[in-house]
Amino acid sequence: MVFEGNKYEIFSRIKVPYEIPFFVRCDGRNFHRLTEETNFKKPYDREFAEIMVESAKSLFKNNLNPILAYVFSDEINVLFLESPFNGRIEKIDSIVASLLSSAFSLELYLRRNIEKTISFDARVIPIPNKRILEYLAWRQLECWRNHINSYAFYTLVEKGFSREDAAKMLKGLKSAELHDLVFKEKGINLAKTPTWQRRGILLYFEEYLKEGINKLTGERVLTVRRKLVENWELPIFNSPEGENLISKII
Repeated sequence: MVFEGNKYEIFSRIKVPYEIPFFVRCDGRNFHRLTEETNFKKPYDREFAEIMVESAKSLFKNNLNPILAYVFSDEINVLFLESPFNGRIEKIDSIVASLLSSAFSLELYLRRNIEKTISFDARVIPIPNKRILEYLAWRQLECWRNHINSYAFYTLVEKGFSREDAAKMLKGLKSAELHDLVFKEKGINLAKTPTWQRRGILLYFEEYLKEGINKLTGERVLTVRRKLVENWELPIFNSPEGENLISKII
């Protein structure tokens, strides 16, 4: 009797619905511990953000054809309008997570000579085209919440409170109270911190014209090319400027 193993691979048949856009949302595993062990600055470190961006670039460089990638903290949201791997969710999740993990590990080693085993998880989130902007605005709001909570948390830790006590003290506090805490203790206005900390970073392709020479006629010609852009000065996504940016990209 021949064992037919493919009959048991039931989850390999699950696919993204045909012609439906989807995000792949990825989160770093145990990145709080990672940043402690590798001595990144708290609550934000520009170099850590750069490593996250470089990791996200690996998805564009490996022919997966994402439309954009939205990065904040240890989270990367990748938008696809067309499904790689024939829409197979197991394949999409595993390849995206493995590319990010290996790219982050390599970048960490190249920059800091630190050898660490890094892992990301990944989940596929099908979403109607008309809801793409809402999804991004939702994640950007989470970026803002993470921003104010992180500043408040590490303000208390720097004052000598344990991580457990700091978390307890912040539980239930409203945004305005967190603002006041950070401003009172450190003199930092959270509305004036670097834009990328408050609103995240966006990767996407942008078209441009390049002048060249037609080898047959010798005439100067313009060709449309595209380049991968890192936008560290994002507008609020649900503002008119943000809506216009996302509309142009997709």
